Amino acid sequence: MKKTWILFLLFSPFIWAQDDDESVAFEGVIPEIGIDGFFSAGNTGGNLVGGLKLGFKGSSESQVIGGVSLRLFRTWSTGNITGFPTSFSIFGPGAWCHVRFQDVIYLGAEFEALKIPGNYASINATGTIQKWIPTLFLGGGYSKSWNDKIRLNIGIFYEVINNGFNPYRNSYLTRKKVGPNGQLGDFIPILYRLELMIPLIWPQTDVRLNGTI
Repeated sequence: MKKTWILFLLFSPFIWAQDDDESVAFEGVIPEIGIDGFFSAGNTGGNLVGGLKLGFKGSSESQVIGGVSLRLFRTWSTGNITGFPTSFSIFGPGAWCHVRFQDVIYLGAEFEALKIPGNYASINATGTIQKWIPTLFLGGGYSKSWNDKIRLNIGIFYEVINNGFNPYRNSYLTRKKVGPNGQLGDFIPILYRLELMIPLIWPQTDVRLNGTI
């Protein structure tokens, strides 16, 4: 948990202020913060997942934005199957890039390296235990901005690495059907992502009253 807070505090120095005609941030660079989350729960346990992004684009007209991210999972089991209730946290840093088209569609690539605890690996391991799990999501979807002050992204992503220890597996939308009777097999690594992006610097707007500024 201590390491999670250390990573989170890396975002704290990015505080910008504005004068009447210019900003004191990096000249021409527009920073944005993004947040997303996911929650699922059932008789056997649940997952609470949250993500924080910090990104930069070259100008207010730029369609490309990218930056760093932080992911946090909180997972628990009721013990209905194993008889032993458990809970643990998974976290990790990442990097990402989105390309926006006409304020309607976006495409994205998002990489994360997730640190998993030993008890998670011992429950789900099918091979060699790994401490860090890489993930790479490729996808896109709908993207809409309101007055350049808040943006909504609704996307579907495919995880191309598909590691067996990946903690996202319980969040995937569907599973393969195998056998003549259509039994459920392995997960198909596709998930949806609902995300809010908030610029930290809003574009300047001239307000004219009675012919004056």
